[in-house]
Amino acid sequence: MGLLENIKLAMVSLLGNKLRSILTMLGIIIGISSVITIVTIGDSLASSITGEVSGMGARNISVNLEQKSSQIEDESEIIEEFEYVEPTEKDNITDEMLDKYKTELGNEIIGISISENGGSNNLVNGKNKASIEILGVNDGYFKVENINLLTGRFFYSKDINEFRCIAVVSDMFVDKYFGKEYTNEEALGKSFEITINDNIVRVYICGIYEFDKSATLGYYSSNEEISTSLYMPISVVKKLNNKLNGYSSFKVLPNNEVDVEDIVFKTNRFFEEEYKKNEYIVPVAYSMESMIKAANKIINSVKLAISAVAAISLLVGGIGVMNIMMVSITERTKEIGIRKALGASNFVILIQFIIESIIICIIGGIIGILIGIFFGSIGAKLMGYSAKPNLASILIAVGFCMSIGVFFGYYPARKAAKLNPIDALRYE
Repeated sequence: MGLLENIKLAMVSLLGNKLRSILTMLGIIIGISSVITIVTIGDSLASSITGEVSGMGARNISVNLEQKSSQIEDESEIIEEFEYVEPTEKDNITDEMLDKYKTELGNEIIGISISENGGSNNLVNGKNKASIEILGVNDGYFKVENINLLTGRFFYSKDINEFRCIAVVSDMFVDKYFGKEYTNEEALGKSFEITINDNIVRVYICGIYEFDKSATLGYYSSNEEISTSLYMPISVVKKLNNKLNGYSSFKVLPNNEVDVEDIVFKTNRFFEEEYKKNEYIVPVAYSMESMIKAANKIINSVKLAISAVAAISLLVGGIGVMNIMMVSITERTKEIGIRKALGASNFVILIQFIIESIIICIIGGIIGILIGIFFGSIGAKLMGYSAKPNLASILIAVGFCMSIGVFFGYYPARKAAKLNPIDALRYE
């Protein structure tokens, strides 16, 4: 008997007992749908995190002041002792250190980004209003943070050294503050007053960048007014904030040809050497890539653990398939006897019932996959992520269903194949 005929016989048997077949498939459906739902939500979450961090600059390296940990050697083990000490200005990274760091790494890095928070302002110009977040930045900030300049220019090192009160503003700020009276080009050179640390400063627009609502640089304030970043030379903001001595953090953009983790290692080694006389504080580098890998590792571990629990229902479903196949063989004992009397071999009987078992599992698996993708997509969207069904997990699920069919169908099929045709014909 050919494969096609066995499939037809299996379908006839399943359709002849629809309710029993559906109940048999239920364990498979629940198990597969649960696993696919979990994997879909997990992959959607991982993809979203990767996309968001990549948008922030996946290759960027963050360097921040952190506390050193002191080690005490016990007789049996090494114990880390930790006593928190607040970093002060004397612990900050100096311009001299940064110049030395840039010289040491040379062409391995594209630029260094430094920023200083200057506070927020709500500006009024007649009937027009605009909200801004003031950031003092260095000349390398725009390259590292990938700011898209529409017109004008960014800062030069001369602007920073000479404490020039100039600003790079967003195109949205120009529209809101000037009420669309000027084009971006016409707004260049215009001035307005801002307040930093109770100091009123008149700044002149030297450049205009493109504001992206999805970027982390702007956000919705409590009155739903969109606030955009206004960039000034970092020297001006630090002077107005009375913070002239160094920096507590900065970012590094490595060259595309170099390994990010290698730059992280070199950065940590450099500052460990520079801060070896500092008893409590040292700058520590972290890469966005390592953060992405760590986040994905956690998500995958959680996904695997929950999927393993959900997969228990597949085992229950498999036992259900075995049970129903045993019942089916008992009901069809006479049919098996007739087929064997007509010359059907043990192998033909074995294959017939294994195929029937596989079809039950595959149909249940397909229904489970569709339900899993549906609920997984809904779950991902409710959590605010774009749905991302995993093709590999779907293919594995189908293969797993076939394996369950073979594994749990083999024993009943083998029992049917070994039936004595005379005893089977006498069975009532």
